[in-house]
This record gives sequence, C-alpha cells and structure tokens, in this order.
Amino acid sequence: MFQGLDEVPAKSQLRRQLRQQRRNLSPEALQCASIALSDHLARLNHFQRARHIGLYWPMQGEISPLPLMQHPIAVNKHFYLPVLAGPFARSLRFAPFNPHVAMRNNRFRIPEPQVPPRHQRSVRELDLLILPLVAFDAEGYRLGMGGGFYDRSLTHVPHRRSWRRPRLIGVGHAFQEVPRVPKEPWDIPLGMVCTEMGCYRVRS
Repeated sequence: MFQGLDEVPAKSQLRRQLRQQRRNLSPEALQCASIALSDHLARLNHFQRARHIGLYWPMQGEISPLPLMQHPIAVNKHFYLPVLAGPFARSLRFAPFNPHVAMRNNRFRIPEPQVPPRHQRSVRELDLLILPLVAFDAEGYRLGMGGGFYDRSLTHVPHRRSWRRPRLIGVGHAFQEVPRVPKEPWDIPLGMVCTEMGCYRVRS
C-alpha cells in the first residue's frame, strides 16, 4: 500500500490535485468505495468495542463512513457528527446523529445535526473518531482541508500519558495516499488509516 519517499509537494498543490480526483468519481464508484470502507471498519476491534463513535458528513467526493451506521454490528452504538459550537467556533463538538434527526448547514455549508448544545459531546467523550482527510502517508500524517478544526479539537492527544479516548482512524480513498504529507509541529499522527482497500496500522 504505502509508497516510497519522494519530494514533498506543497499542501495547496496536494489539496487541489486530490480534491479534483475525488470530484471526478462517479456516484456508482463512490457508493461502492463507501460500502467497502464500512465493511473494513466494521471488522475492527476498535469499532466493535466502541459505543460512542464520531463520523463526518461526506462532501465533494469524500468517501462516506455513513453506511457503517447500517451495518448489523452497529446495533446499540451511538453515532455523532462534528458541529461548530457557535458562529465563530474554531474547534468541534459532536452532536448525536441518526437518519431522523433534523439537519442544517453550518457556515461552510456542511450539514450538522440540529440538536440543543446540552446534547453535544466533546471529542474526549467519544470512544472512536473517524476523520476525513485529503491526503495521508505511511507515518499516519493527514492533510485536511486547511481549517485546522480537528487539530485544535485534538490538542490533548499528544499529552496523554496513557491511552484515553478517542482512538483516531483516518479514512479516505486509496488514491489519497502520498509519499509524504508536509508536517507541521502541531500535526497529530493517526494510529490507523482505512480505505476501500482495507485498514492499515501506520508506521510509528
């Protein structure tokens, strides 16, 4: 799966290239990839043990984790989507999500569950967080959309002395793997990456 090292391209170039590649996917290819991804995720011990699981709403060709909610093993699990807590929020909270909950678009036109703030959870209250990405590499570094919302929400992770919630799994299409993601000091490597081709522990 993982490729050899090569020259690191600029973040903006990577985002432009890979986002266009996602948008070029047909609806049929996207649906097949999303179902395959969910089958791989459902086999993970991390998913089977988790009760409170953060997902995301797919946009612009992102591989979707939402079919995971319909998997037979998902019974009695609770799912959440990220929400911006207020018009100037710079980090994320997580709102309960199911097919019947009312949705509204945030300032980036991404649908969010319309639930009272008291029903939202912090990221630390999740057992498992499935993160979207634009690109990833063999060391588990991810390139996001550039807003930094996940990075700011997960600032506690590097300071944990023992494992605490949530476990982090990045998901994307297999073609979103790159030789090396440009890293910043605040970037948090993932422990695992899953695509439609399977799930892989990353090199430490």
